[in-house]
Amino acid sequence: MRIGIIARINCHSCIRIAKRIIELIPPSWELLLEDKLARSLHRNGINFKDIDADIIIVIGGDGTILKTAQLSRGKILGINVGGLGFLSEVEIGNIEESVYNLIKGNYKTYDVMKLNVYINDQLFGKGINDVVIHTARISKIRKFSVYINDRFMENTSADGVIIATPIGSTSYSYSAGGPILIPSLKAMVISYIAPFGSRLRPIVCPDNTKITIKIIGKFSSLAIIDGQKEAVVSENDRIDIRVSDEKLTFIELKNSFYDRLREKLIKDVVN
Repeated sequence: MRIGIIARINCHSCIRIAKRIIELIPPSWELLLEDKLARSLHRNGINFKDIDADIIIVIGGDGTILKTAQLSRGKILGINVGGLGFLSEVEIGNIEESVYNLIKGNYKTYDVMKLNVYINDQLFGKGINDVVIHTARISKIRKFSVYINDRFMENTSADGVIIATPIGSTSYSYSAGGPILIPSLKAMVISYIAPFGSRLRPIVCPDNTKITIKIIGKFSSLAIIDGQKEAVVSENDRIDIRVSDEKLTFIELKNSFYDRLREKLIKDVVN
């Protein structure tokens, strides 16, 4: 078994947790440590992008998981330290029990959708959460043309447009008023950031759809994948988003999507 460990480096708790997990991992397992984490533990490590493991334990928050998904290869088990941690399976109080279950093979896996993002027909990157196209300047509304399968839908005045996967529908898209998509749905959702005009509503598209966003006007905008990778896009640039043939696999121990949804997003419901 090849086990990778990645942790948020500016987090002392994350480093301590990584050290404890290393103590629990069987000696027969091959251990791959991200190089910055390895240096903090006085061990040998490898570059983020060179980690290719059976399972990668990611210690931190959703941002660390999204970065791992961008750069590394392997099934992901997230340990939440700090924020909401919607993509994380394990909370701090359950770390040792979770690692023991992992060692025993007491877990399931589930796949999530990836998006391919093209800028002017060139592959820009892949994402699991969302693609956000928004103004590069504060307080400057932008205009975007939205196409579905090359058919014009509408011109939109807004701070930005979000195209999210089912997993990403619980993130920025949700904050912008988009619906939550159940992970088993093969779909994407288009949401708008601070749209001008109440007629605009989120749109759910099937997974065989090509969504195209074109920039209108001379001012630049930014195209950002999973909050990790960004590019400047300008007038007449075209961003195409399609569902990728690739999937990302997560480890599931106890908490299902519905458990996390109830515990982390639907906190105000009274039973």
